[in-house]
Amino acid sequence: MAKKKACETCGTKDKTVETMLDPMTTALYPEDTDHDEMTLCPPCATARFEES
Repeated sequence: MAKKKACETCGTKDKTVETMLDPMTTALYPEDTDHDEMTLCPPCATARFEES
């Protein structure tokens, strides 16, 4: 069984938690290619995107 990842923001451990490019910086600076990777659950990824 694969180990479930934990969301960096809320700590949720679930199969929906994914490693992705930072939703905030990709929204603010789409032309940049050096975005940090974050491990987030869907609600926290949406919230971070909406903060931008």
